[in-house]
Amino acid sequence: MKIITAAFVLLLFGNVTVFAQWNKDGERTADSSARKSVGDFGGHLIVVENPKAFIEEWQKPETPNITIVKSVDRGVLIGAFVLFAGCKTDAQKMCNSEVDYMVYKPDGTLYAERKNQPLWKDEPPPAPNIQLSSAILGIRFEKNDASGEYKVKARVSDLNAQISFELETSFRLN
Repeated sequence: MKIITAAFVLLLFGNVTVFAQWNKDGERTADSSARKSVGDFGGHLIVVENPKAFIEEWQKPETPNITIVKSVDRGVLIGAFVLFAGCKTDAQKMCNSEVDYMVYKPDGTLYAERKNQPLWKDEPPPAPNIQLSSAILGIRFEKNDASGEYKVKARVSDLNAQISFELETSFRLN
């Protein structure tokens, strides 16, 4: 197992936003296990192959092409990201949002955990844009890792608004 946490990656690539996707035809979309919102604050947990290429795609001025990982082979780097919108600002007009990442093995035991990672600790993206989280969890599975379905969970918290919720997605290790 190789776990990589990159809390500074977006500083290298800049601040790029995408128009919010939690609404369809002017109506709020229903929550799912991977996408939820409470009030104006919402998050969407995604897992993609090649996190660096995903960040480059995210930087383009047009809507990014996002391919969610359904299965992955050993040795391939994947990244868990939270897309978010609507964080509440404090008196200094700054967001204070965090994410705890947890990855569970097929047998349900904890594989990896990273707590109190910075989701966003900056000025909020302009509404109704979605922002890519500052904290990214990178994982590369080794030959001795068990095959089967892995679950990725993210506990997303807006500390200024005192809002917290859990997101979950899964993929298969071949």
